[in-house]
Amino acid sequence: MLGEDVKRTGGQADDHELPDRATVSGEWPRRSWRELALDAAVLFGLAGVAVTQPVLELFGQNPTFFVAGGYGRRQIVAFSAVVAVVPALVVWLVTALPGLVHKHAGAALHCLGVAALGALFGLLLSRAWGVEGVVTAFAIAVTIGLGVSFAEWRWRSVRQFLGLLAAGNLAFLLLFLVASPTSELLRGDSYGDVGTVHIPPLDGPVTIVVLDEFPLSTIVRADGTINEVRFPNLASLAAESTWFRDAATESVLTPDSVPSILTGLVHDSGDSPILSDHPRNYFTLFGRSYPVHRYERITNLCPPDACGRPPAQPLAQALDDAELVYQHRVLPARLRERLPAVDQAWGQFADDVGEISTPDTAPSAEDRGGPYQKLHDVSEEDNSVPGQLNALVRQARLIDGNPSINFIHVLVPHVPYVLTPWGTTAIDTWDQKEMPQPGEPGYERIFAERFALQAMQTGAVDQAIGEVVDHLKRVGAWDPGTFVLLSDHGKTTWAADRPGQAALPGSGRDLTDETQDDLLRIPLFIKAPGQMEGEVRDDPASTIDVLPSLVDVLEIEVDWTFDGHSLFDGSEPSADRLLTSELEDLYDHLARKQEAFPHGEDWVAIAAIGDLGDLVGTAVSDHSVGRPSELSWSLDHRDALDDPSSTNGKVPVLMTGTVSGANGEPPDLVVAIDDQIAGTIGGYRRQDGAWQFSGILGPPGARGEGEKVVAYEVDRAADEVVLHPLAIG
Repeated sequence: MLGEDVKRTGGQADDHELPDRATVSGEWPRRSWRELALDAAVLFGLAGVAVTQPVLELFGQNPTFFVAGGYGRRQIVAFSAVVAVVPALVVWLVTALPGLVHKHAGAALHCLGVAALGALFGLLLSRAWGVEGVVTAFAIAVTIGLGVSFAEWRWRSVRQFLGLLAAGNLAFLLLFLVASPTSELLRGDSYGDVGTVHIPPLDGPVTIVVLDEFPLSTIVRADGTINEVRFPNLASLAAESTWFRDAATESVLTPDSVPSILTGLVHDSGDSPILSDHPRNYFTLFGRSYPVHRYERITNLCPPDACGRPPAQPLAQALDDAELVYQHRVLPARLRERLPAVDQAWGQFADDVGEISTPDTAPSAEDRGGPYQKLHDVSEEDNSVPGQLNALVRQARLIDGNPSINFIHVLVPHVPYVLTPWGTTAIDTWDQKEMPQPGEPGYERIFAERFALQAMQTGAVDQAIGEVVDHLKRVGAWDPGTFVLLSDHGKTTWAADRPGQAALPGSGRDLTDETQDDLLRIPLFIKAPGQMEGEVRDDPASTIDVLPSLVDVLEIEVDWTFDGHSLFDGSEPSADRLLTSELEDLYDHLARKQEAFPHGEDWVAIAAIGDLGDLVGTAVSDHSVGRPSELSWSLDHRDALDDPSSTNGKVPVLMTGTVSGANGEPPDLVVAIDDQIAGTIGGYRRQDGAWQFSGILGPPGARGEGEKVVAYEVDRAADEVVLHPLAIG
């Protein structure tokens, strides 16, 4: 009988099937401590490949996550230990405790635990194989999970091999702590000798403002001038400072670009955005000679003795974020779409877990209070795009007329595009919607709409810059002070710049010959102390030139070596720029983009998209109103136009809804708000027997005004325009 048991279990009789002496005495058989220890090793081995390795690899390659969260060395170590230990420990406790009471119940639960961890590993394999269907991915995962569980139960060699994998779990933990980019954060705040620096007495404050994801092409006309109609404060800044029109960034990633601004050095791929990797920077240049006010986002380059230590987020927050990233890592596409995006936060996780899109069902970024909202040195009210804009103005108000060192980095006009120049907030943005693919209806129109939303958000930033400059002038800090405004990098929202151009991915960060004018060209304004008149310079400039230029205009003596050079001393650049296009290429790019908005330069014209764009801004009473259309329509968030206060000032700047009653695809329509045509709608996509549309709502609707909202079908006969009102469907 004993021989038969051993034969049936392939040699595992001592682990699973041998009669327990407790059975003879009438007691319940229990699993031995030896069995439970091997169970633990198996579970830790499986958890290592299913959880520990993918999570610690992702976070090990993204030290910016910990920098931005203000997490200290103890928290980073604790985070990695929890990831490596807790998942397997929880499964083991759930399965081991019943085994202490009844052997077979514990064995059965252990098999379920093995199957669960094996299924997680199966989901990882499904993603690696490119399987995105929910049913297929879970079928693969369940098959692998059950297969691993059966093999572990059936064959001793498999059980022993899985037990040996527990050493791999420890190895993954050690690699994270010793050899990953994040391990650099465990080496302390030491930054060594900063060399010889002599600073003449400052007459006023020195201020660097870094905006985020701000392409120059958003604010410039095709002739290279700033559109002062939409962006009056940036145009005024150009009239009082030196505007380097041919300025470019050296990276499309914030953790690389901001250190380059603050050090004057080209980013090294092995560096993290921390003080120990960038000891000679804007903050250490001035040492403790002057008070420092900094709002440092994503990076942490200021010495604690000058800036203090930022408040760290609780470890529970990091674990919540890790859970979200892991879900993005293992789940198929349809389930990932329901998760908060991870590509708008500090880490560059989108490159590792896949491109992220967020549909209508997901909460908007400014409403979401869960993972990825606890940012470094950021109060709760700052965890939104409007909050970031408020932070810019609030931080600037700390500056007075006395000499001080100031640095402000805010995530605007970074996506999502929800702000308008009038203080209202968009309810929906294209960053929260499933993007149409090339060849699908609405593909070309959507990029014009995205540019319009980007421009509106930049208009809100323009208003904030006006408030900042006004404050500095009011407190006497402008004339004697030094002021720098630039962006870390740009962003492209455009497609089909040239016939046959490939589609742009949703991240807008792929650097190609077609995208570089949007991604690399940035605004750069430098106002030197005592400067009274503006100047436009077209000689090449770069983010690595900012700090050398400050050293020059402030007459600082320093023995530092820069990759950049002063833009004011007549020297030539010694480093090649990442940007390869010429200014003429930029102007050609702007001319093609302007073709989509041919009806003016004001905010009304930004909503004039498509063949009916010439009607936007005109009054309904300027045209004939004919019989009702056979079509009907519904506008999402229609009630918000009647009472924006009911939605906290949010309005449907991006109009979405459906049109019904058409035999085929409906024509483009116009939408009127209180007798004024405020936008066009089109870009139809079939949805549940109706046609889903999109469009941009210009003033007055985007200001939150309007009680009468009507869509019209348009007939043109000779010089007459006939509007046919649609019924509400």
